[in-house]
Amino acid sequence: MRLCFVCSEYPPVPHGGLGTIAQVLGRALVRAGHEVRVVGIYDDGASEPSFSRDEGVEVWRVRESAHRFGWLRARYRLFRMVAEWSRNNLIDLVEVPDWWGPAAGWRRLSVPVVARLNGSATFFGSELGRPVRRTVFSLEDASLRRADAWCASSNYTAERSRQLFNLPSAPSAILFNPIELPSSTPAAPRSTHQIVFAGTLTAKKGVISLIRAWPLVVLRHPDAELHLYGKDGQAASGDSMRAHLAGLLDAASRSRVYFHGHVGRDVLYRAFATARAGIFPSYAEAFGIAPFEAMACGCPTIYTRRAPGPELLRDGMDGLLVDPDDPPAIAEAILRLLADDNLAARLGEAGHRRVVDRFAIDALLGENEAFFAQAIERFRAGA
Repeated sequence: MRLCFVCSEYPPVPHGGLGTIAQVLGRALVRAGHEVRVVGIYDDGASEPSFSRDEGVEVWRVRESAHRFGWLRARYRLFRMVAEWSRNNLIDLVEVPDWWGPAAGWRRLSVPVVARLNGSATFFGSELGRPVRRTVFSLEDASLRRADAWCASSNYTAERSRQLFNLPSAPSAILFNPIELPSSTPAAPRSTHQIVFAGTLTAKKGVISLIRAWPLVVLRHPDAELHLYGKDGQAASGDSMRAHLAGLLDAASRSRVYFHGHVGRDVLYRAFATARAGIFPSYAEAFGIAPFEAMACGCPTIYTRRAPGPELLRDGMDGLLVDPDDPPAIAEAILRLLADDNLAARLGEAGHRRVVDRFAIDALLGENEAFFAQAIERFRAGA
């Protein structure tokens, strides 16, 4: 198959889950013999070239000017590029994310357009009880209705999105996000005191609750260290979230917290491979890749009870689940893993098996291929 993914955060630019998914899935599809191209919109001043290759994946970057309506012009140029590929029989299918509705306003193409739901702005706004601009909702709604088929990263995401947008059909598939297994295991022993968080520093990720829990951890485990990996976000005041988080801590607790910023997946995997535990107390997730990357590295993992958390991670079996509104419970879960070597080892091993069996790219590649093939076949048959 010749597949096209729309993604505006393809690595190595600072990215979240959408960029990781496009890269992991795209590389795997190329290894399986398919052709993959990725196209997205990037700032006009970005240093990345307009075209590059990544392990066989062709990456095209449409530039967005800072002028008024630059974003709209960039979206139109992206559509024209995809339409030209379609006319020239260079692609068999186009996949778009639900975030900000990139297929809104697209005319009919000679290939199917499928949507992969990983959490739209409307979805996350609803989860967090925050309003979403009408323009954003309209774009996302129009894009989803333009799609010829759709899939979602969890049953929870599918059902909530279907309710929010009043979608007339069920998803064609539930396709969990693919996780890339580490290529090797570091020889260094696992730490007895290092806790790792990975994700953008935003309230949505539960990082404020984590920081409020941290003094309770340090009080009972003074040598504990909290290492935070991820790009800086914006606090409610509009200032740096990193500075806001540091300001919430007393001097003793602050000395046990380390901010590493955005790093590559190889650096993050090394941190997971040697950490005592990973902590991800999110308020809103469609799937959440970082917790399962930690589990892939054998890292005992604490995830959220919210959204699809209980669907994806079985509490007490594969890891621990916590309520992001309960900092004492977050602290207690961390302290349990710091204090109990057997529990930490058992959950680390079980979490790794869970990822290998259900979420690893090798386990999911066939399901993705089947979804694409079915969408192409039904479109060509006029279904």
